[in-house]
Amino acid sequence: MGSPVSAIVVNLFTGTPPSHWFRYVDDTWVKLRKDQLTPFFEHINSVNEHIKFTQEPIKEGKLAFLDCSVHVANDGTISTSVYRKSTHTDQYLLFDSHHPLVHKLGVIRTLFHRADTISSNETLKEEEHDHLKSALGVCGYRKWTFHKALSVKAAKESNTRDSRSDDTPVERKNVTIPYVSELSEKLRRIFGKHQIPVSFKPTNTLRQKLVHPKDKPPKDKQSNLVYAIQCKDADCQDLYIGETKQTLAKRMYQHRRASTGCGDSAVFTHLDSTHHTFDNQDVVILDRERRWFERGVKEAIHVKKEQPSLNRGGGLRHNLAGAYNSVIKNIPKNDCMDHSPSLPTPDYRL
Repeated sequence: MGSPVSAIVVNLFTGTPPSHWFRYVDDTWVKLRKDQLTPFFEHINSVNEHIKFTQEPIKEGKLAFLDCSVHVANDGTISTSVYRKSTHTDQYLLFDSHHPLVHKLGVIRTLFHRADTISSNETLKEEEHDHLKSALGVCGYRKWTFHKALSVKAAKESNTRDSRSDDTPVERKNVTIPYVSELSEKLRRIFGKHQIPVSFKPTNTLRQKLVHPKDKPPKDKQSNLVYAIQCKDADCQDLYIGETKQTLAKRMYQHRRASTGCGDSAVFTHLDSTHHTFDNQDVVILDRERRWFERGVKEAIHVKKEQPSLNRGGGLRHNLAGAYNSVIKNIPKNDCMDHSPSLPTPDYRL
């Protein structure tokens, strides 16, 4: 099973072998004489004790194979339509969910493409189309979405045919950006004016929220961070924002001691001159980023937004372009930079 040798095993059967043996991975569609059904089934299950087949006989002239429901008429002719299990609920991506429109149109195109590919005649195809429109309508899809999705599909097919006749290679530099409703669409239109294709990626997924196979490491042992240090003294408003690849505990140790190299850190200078202090558990983790360049950009964004008093000018690894200004000024300051003990210390992400 799952190997070309399976056909040889079938041929070794001493009775009348199947006249048809269609296989895809571990699913087979077999045609054989009724009186050979039991002995053949026993034969293939005796070949290897670790491989056991199950069987499903044809019922009312229908037999499922992969995504196809195969109809065998009395005259022996065969037709195919889309197969759904009895437990299928017709639940698809809801139209009002936080996903790009292209993803929702892709649901329509995928389902209609399957209907057009599997349905063997126009009647079955129209029945499947009507079923999909009804099911997707329950999921919130409007009539215009079907027209838009299927029109785009036709246009893409036309462009594909045209491109095949042109031997000149087209170099395309794709850009992938996080999806934020309305904002991402505007960015795509801007990139489109410069013939730059844009793809979207989700920023939050169910896997990120629900699947946590490992215990979260203690705060002191976390690394690749953008962090904020707030002075513990109630009358002091001084704040410092930095980034580190090291663990938080190691980086805080460096902030608390005098430097043996090119100057003390701003945090150490403040603590030494004021005799104030701070606790590692009070350090706020603003962001996590493994990539060195991107972590520097995130640090610069948070510094620009929070305007920390202890950050020295020119201490950033990345200088933000002016294009960031209009975006950052509309982002509210992180309210976890508060001295109120009732406020939690969230894992803030931009």
